[in-house]
Amino acid sequence: MEKKITSQISRRGFAKAVASVAGTAILSRPVRAAAPQGKTIRIGWIGVGDRGSADMRFCLEADENTQLIAVADVFPDQVTTSLEKVGRKFQDRIKVTKDTTFIGFDAYKKILQMPEVDLVFLTTPPNFRPAMFRAAIEAGKHCFVEKPGAVDPVGIRSLLETTEMAKKKNLSVVVGMQQRWMPQYQDIVKRVQDGAIGEIRTLGAYWIGTMMTWHWQPRESVKSDLEWQIRAWPQFAWTSGDCCVEQLVHNLDVSSWILGALPLQVRGLGGRLVRVGPKYGNIYDNFSFDFDYPGGLKGLGMNAQIEGVADKVCNTVNGSKGDAFVSRGGGYINSDKGRYQYKGPMAGDHPMHRAMCEGIRKGEPVNQGQVLAEATMTGILGRESAYTGQPLTWKWAMEESKLDLTPNQELSFDKPFPIPPVRMPGQTKPV
Repeated sequence: MEKKITSQISRRGFAKAVASVAGTAILSRPVRAAAPQGKTIRIGWIGVGDRGSADMRFCLEADENTQLIAVADVFPDQVTTSLEKVGRKFQDRIKVTKDTTFIGFDAYKKILQMPEVDLVFLTTPPNFRPAMFRAAIEAGKHCFVEKPGAVDPVGIRSLLETTEMAKKKNLSVVVGMQQRWMPQYQDIVKRVQDGAIGEIRTLGAYWIGTMMTWHWQPRESVKSDLEWQIRAWPQFAWTSGDCCVEQLVHNLDVSSWILGALPLQVRGLGGRLVRVGPKYGNIYDNFSFDFDYPGGLKGLGMNAQIEGVADKVCNTVNGSKGDAFVSRGGGYINSDKGRYQYKGPMAGDHPMHRAMCEGIRKGEPVNQGQVLAEATMTGILGRESAYTGQPLTWKWAMEESKLDLTPNQELSFDKPFPIPPVRMPGQTKPV
C-alpha cells in the first residue's frame, strides 16, 4: 500500500509496467466473469475527479446493490474531496478504508489486485485509459470506461484489442457515451433509420459552447509542471486529446450511429482564437470538420469552447423528405407527413449504469468497447487533419498512423515537464 507518490515511471514505460503486473500477480488469480444473481457489486474507482464523481453517483443511484470499496488517484486531496461529494448521499455504501485508498501513478495496480473488486471505474484523464483498461481486463474486472478512450491511434488500436479480450472473458465494458442510452436519441435515430425523412443527404454534429477554462488553473497554483498538466488535463492535447476528442466525440458518434457507417475521409480546420498563450495549455478552441461517408454522404462537425458564443449542442440530419434534430434537451422531425416531437423521458446515465450492473449479475455483459474506440478515433482523425491542414483517411489512421502522444520522459512531480508546442497546420506533418 502506498501513501505517497513515489513512482517515477515514464509514460512509454507505463504500458510495459502494466503488462508486467497483469502477467504475474493479477493473472494468477481466478477470473470471475460475473457477479452471482443478486450479489452486491463491489467497485474500485481509479481516477476520482469531477466527472468520475458524477459517474459514481449515477451508478449508486441506478443500482442499490452496489458498494464503493476502493479508490486510487495521484492526488490525496482529490480523493478526499470526491469521497465527500459521493458520500453525502451514499455514506452507508461507501466502504473505502485507509487500507483501500491508494495514492500514486501505479496505485491502480493495488485495486486490480483486490479479488473482492468486481467492477472498475476508469475515470482518469484519457491518455491513461488504454493501458489501465488493458490491465483491468487482464485482471478479470468488469469495466466502466469514460470517454474518450484514448488520445491517439496507438491507443485506439490497444482499445480494440482489449475489447476483443473482454468479449472472450465475458466481461462488461460500458462506456461514458450517455447519448446512446438517452430515449430521445434512440427514438429519433430509429425513426431516421426507418425512413422518416427519406434518404439521408447530410448530417451535422455540433458542440459549440463555453467551457473554455474548464479545469483551468494558473501554473503558479501548483508545485510542478506535471501536476499542473494533470490537474488541468482538458487544456493539454497529450492528456485530453483536445476538445474535439474530449467533447465533440459524443455528437460525432451519433452521426456514425445514424448511418451505421464510419467516415472514409475528413478535412479539418481549427485554431486558437482566444486561448492565446501557454497559460491555456496547447489545445485549440475551435474546430470545423467536413467528413466524407460511404455513398457520397457528407457530415459536418463543429466544436468550439469560447466564452460568450451562442451555444449549439446537437445533431441534425437533412433528408430527401424532411429533417431531424436531436439534443440532450429533446428531439423532433419535420417531414412531408408533418411534425413529430419527442415527448418522453430524456435521461441516459441511470439506464446506462443499470444495464451495466444487470448484465454483470446475469452473466450477459454489455460490451461497448468498439463504440468507444470508433467514436474516439473519429475525433482524433478530425483533430489530426486540423493540426496538419491535410485531408486524412480512416484507413490511414487505423492502419498507418504511428502517432503516440505519450510523453517520452518519466512522469515525475519533481522534474521539469515542458508543454509540447501547439501543432500548426502547414507546419505539422501527419505521423
